Amino acid sequence: MRKTDKSREKSLTGPAITDVAGEPAGRVQIERLVERYHWAASYCDGRVVLEVACGTGQGLGLLRSRAARMHGCDLNEENLQRVRWTYGSKVALTQADAQVLPFATESIDVVILLETIYFLPDAHSFISEARRVLRPGGRLLVSSINKDCPDFNPNHPLYFAHYGAPDLARAIGRMGFETECFGIIPMDQPSFRTRVFKPLKQLAIRLNLIPDSMQARLFLKRIVFGRLERMPHDLAGEPAPSAAPRPLPCNQPDRIHQVVLCAGTR
Repeated sequence: MRKTDKSREKSLTGPAITDVAGEPAGRVQIERLVERYHWAASYCDGRVVLEVACGTGQGLGLLRSRAARMHGCDLNEENLQRVRWTYGSKVALTQADAQVLPFATESIDVVILLETIYFLPDAHSFISEARRVLRPGGRLLVSSINKDCPDFNPNHPLYFAHYGAPDLARAIGRMGFETECFGIIPMDQPSFRTRVFKPLKQLAIRLNLIPDSMQARLFLKRIVFGRLERMPHDLAGEPAPSAAPRPLPCNQPDRIHQVVLCAGTR
C-alpha cells in the first residue's frame, strides 16, 4: 500500500477521530454535537437523507425523526456494527468511502458530512460525488472546525486541510452549489473554565503538545469539560439548542465561532 493510501486509511478508519457512542464525554461536548445535528435536521423534513461518515450513529435518530427515508454510510465496519446495535433495521446502512459514494445519480435530497471534511485526502472528490447523488435543488450540509478561530489547533496529525467559512464556501461553490454559511459555539463569551484553560491550550498548540493517545485525551477532557458522562447512542432525546446558528458572510474569515457550517444548494 502506498504511503498516501496508509494515511487515507488511518484518517478515515481511526477510532480517535469521532465522538464515539457509549464512551466518556463532557456535557458541553454532547451539547455541541446536538447543535450540529439539529442544524442539519432542519433541512431534512420529508426528505431522502444520507449522512456520510456517520461514525457510531448517535445523530442518525435525530435526522431520521425528520426525514422520509434515512441512509447512513461509514468506511469503518466497527462503527456500523454499533449503529446496527442502536437502530436495528430502522436506518439503511452502507459501508462506503466518502469519496466514492455507492448511491444512484440524483437519488438523494440531503447529503450531510459533519466534522469530517478535514480528514478526507480528497475533499473535492467527496463534493463531486455529493453533487452527483443529489437531486436538483438538493442540499449538501458540511460542518468543520473553524481554522480562523483563535483557539484552533492546526497540528492534528490526521488533518489533510484546514477550513474556515470562506474555504468551505469556495470548495463547495466551485462545484456549482449556491452556498450559505453559519457559525456555532461562539467563543466571544467563554465560560470561566474556558477562560482559565485557554492560555494553557494555546501554549500546548504552539509547542505541539496536544496528545495523540486516547488515554491522554480522556484526561484532558476531564480537565476541560469537568465531570464526564456517556455519549448517548441516540441524540434524538436531547433538547434542542436555545440559539440558532448565526449567519456568516461566506467571503470573510470568522474569528468568533469554533465551528462553521456551510449549506450548499444544487
